[in-house]
Amino acid sequence: MSKAEVEKLLKRYSDGLCTEDEKALVESWHLAELSTKNSDLDHTELIDAKNQIWNAIELETEINSGNKKTLWLKLAAAAVVLFFIGFVINNQIKSKFGSPQSIVKNQDKIILPGGNKATLTLGDGSKISLTDANNGMIAKQAGINITKTGNGELIYTIAATSTSKKSLYNTIETPRGGQYQINLPDGTRVWLNAESSLRYPAAFNDLERMVELKGEAYFEVAKRTTKNGSRLPFKVRTELGAGRNQEIEVLGTHFNVNAYRNEPSNKTTLLEGSVKIKNLQSNTTSLLKPGEQSIISASSGSVLVQAVDAEEAVTWKDGFFSFNEENLETIMNKIARWYNVDIDYRGNKINKTFGGRISRFNSVNEVLDMLQTTGAVHFKIDGRRILVMP
Repeated sequence: MSKAEVEKLLKRYSDGLCTEDEKALVESWHLAELSTKNSDLDHTELIDAKNQIWNAIELETEINSGNKKTLWLKLAAAAVVLFFIGFVINNQIKSKFGSPQSIVKNQDKIILPGGNKATLTLGDGSKISLTDANNGMIAKQAGINITKTGNGELIYTIAATSTSKKSLYNTIETPRGGQYQINLPDGTRVWLNAESSLRYPAAFNDLERMVELKGEAYFEVAKRTTKNGSRLPFKVRTELGAGRNQEIEVLGTHFNVNAYRNEPSNKTTLLEGSVKIKNLQSNTTSLLKPGEQSIISASSGSVLVQAVDAEEAVTWKDGFFSFNEENLETIMNKIARWYNVDIDYRGNKINKTFGGRISRFNSVNEVLDMLQTTGAVHFKIDGRRILVMP
């Protein structure tokens, strides 16, 4: 954002003309600036302020539970305020009583978050670095135009009817520290998380829509019909072996799939619509309703279904880490993928779960500091390696 754009944004904020997104952004800047200065508030006043904010959040939740978009933005802004208050309280306690050393000390060791990075492999085998490619149309194949936008999005649009009988498959891969969004030719939107890949046809046929996923992705599937008017299903396959191969069949819905090799299970979380999950090892199937999650693990041929907070599963898409009583290994896997770091465990295993939410666009140092304030774990950064210690 240029200096002129920043000045315009600040002027809109002072005039009360900002959108909720812009307001949250300006306030997060302001609080980040305040956090570098000493606070005149004493400990009691800060605790009172924190309690007032939590009460306001609870009241807002009760009153506006139907307006999810507005509520989410308000909660995100409130979370920023709470983070700042916690930061000041923590600093004041440290100055009086002492505490474990903060990760964020040596600015040379700051590890920045990931961003929009990916590689596209076309049907003829040629590769395009989406990280480096200019915005605009980057390729054309099978009557499909492939366009890269400036906000980390790849769009497939039908330019002409293809006469080719051969199916061309594309693969988009995100590295560690990367994410990307794809708009497929049928209108389906896919958000791809770090260290993931999606293989899909450049143009879908009239019989089925099938894609193959490794890693994590959020899908908003477009509804399509066949020539005779019946619904055309959309299928997602994840083939990881070791009893973790699955197929997900949907008609038009929103869902998240987490299927990393270094995680103990596949998790599919449904936000809207309906989904049929098949364990390809045993051919066992289960139907998911919104707010449910399926789990497929190597230790069982079944499909376990449980009720969850579905919104928690997709906070990564909205730019947040959300830890809901997660074990340390799962959390550190997320951190390793997004910040492109290696994890090295030292000492006894830490059998503790953690909860909390923080922006994925903070440095890794700030995320580790949040975990470290629990007193249950400590970290040391060595280059791009994070040492985890009890």
